[in-house]
Amino acid sequence: MKPLMLIYIINASLLLLHEIESAYIKEWEILKLPGKITGFLLMHIPIIMVLFLGAIEIGKQTMPGAIITMIAGVGGLIPFIVHKIIVKKKGYFDSKISNCIIYLNALTGITTLVVAASYF
Repeated sequence: MKPLMLIYIINASLLLLHEIESAYIKEWEILKLPGKITGFLLMHIPIIMVLFLGAIEIGKQTMPGAIITMIAGVGGLIPFIVHKIIVKKKGYFDSKISNCIIYLNALTGITTLVVAASYF
């Protein structure tokens, strides 16, 4: 397995883990998103599809793969930016496992961007 595919899979997995926790914590209430759980789930359908498509396109080394890789890299930074800088709420996303996922996701997001730059 190529390094880019491996780091992409780790980054995407951490993103999905964070989103599982987000559903448990009812992130739509924290961020005041419309539609409650239904809106939250519907919003994630295209996100998850694009993550899977990205893995396929990375394997083919296509331009869409490069674009999705960069988006996923930036996406790895978003949980950190949102929950540790912009919307810090006591009691939310502050458990050991949550912090581990968020900080590792930021690290893999940056790594995804750096490694992708050498591939495409």
